[in-house]
Amino acid sequence: MKHNTALIAGASGLIGNRIAEQLIVAGNWDVIALARRPPATPNMRWIAVDLADLEDCRCKLVDLPAVTHVFYAARYDHPEGIRESVDINAAMLSNLITTLEPQAALQHVHALQGSKYYGHQLGPVEFPMHEESPRAPGVNFYFEQEDFLRARSVGKQWTYTTTRPHAFCDPAVDHPRSIGLAIAVLAAIQNELGEPLYFPGRSKGYDVRTQFTDLALLARAIIWMAQEPRCANQAFNVVNGDNPRWCELWPRLASWFGVKAGAARGIKLAQTMADKSSVWDAIVKKHGLRPTRLDELVLWAYGDYQLSPEWNVRSSMDRARALGFQDAVDSYEMLTRQFAQYRAARIIP
Repeated sequence: MKHNTALIAGASGLIGNRIAEQLIVAGNWDVIALARRPPATPNMRWIAVDLADLEDCRCKLVDLPAVTHVFYAARYDHPEGIRESVDINAAMLSNLITTLEPQAALQHVHALQGSKYYGHQLGPVEFPMHEESPRAPGVNFYFEQEDFLRARSVGKQWTYTTTRPHAFCDPAVDHPRSIGLAIAVLAAIQNELGEPLYFPGRSKGYDVRTQFTDLALLARAIIWMAQEPRCANQAFNVVNGDNPRWCELWPRLASWFGVKAGAARGIKLAQTMADKSSVWDAIVKKHGLRPTRLDELVLWAYGDYQLSPEWNVRSSMDRARALGFQDAVDSYEMLTRQFAQYRAARIIP
């Protein structure tokens, strides 16, 4: 079995961590992990580096000739609702690749993007979204990174791919940008208040189609395309594969929690949940949950971002399917599996 060496940028984040887990399980990979503040985890070598600082890259990322694959899942920190820096995010990828390229035996570079590439957050978009669909208007660091990889790889031994997932979903409980956590904690609070699980968005948004990306599925897809020659120099949508309406999904989720589903309310969770800390503290005490602060557990603005669109969203998986990636995930089963893991971790009652 061919042995490779992966370098994962952003390895302390959810997606980087899931990629590392699957590479380690595969057994034919050495894993080098990059982060500004590396955690202490086994089975891989950690390097503390600031990718936004070219000199730090040149100082820290030396003597790495064995690196064959780069999995780039890093992004510059930003508050929810604030435009991400195009220049810094573009520089981070450039700093890494230009530092590695002269010394490493690079075969492939993968960069994580997202469905914001198509502008779904701005209003109605092509349905379904295809990889050749036009870029969203305005600026986005995805465009800069993609253009950099396309230009830089010309005439080189290495190829690149990019992925465009939508609504990351994962059972982790220490990352507040999570639609699963938002729904689970909302259900607990509504139940404590003796109210149904209302849909926070408006009635028009309740009827539209949505989609999700299970992060384990995403990690499998990324590792597959990094080793499949036919994927070279292309972008790929990666989503679960189903396209439920919220009005179909919401009552089933409410039923899982044993509460009634309420109608669409047209509220902003970031505002409505701002004064619910005492309610959450009472829930934690009553059920003997792991002590958590409501304002740290869930990023409600992210919940609003996911639940407020009033247009259908769907990404085509045809390109990946045509080349052999057939994995799919049922989104209801994914979310309820995550709810069960939150419960087992004593995060929700």
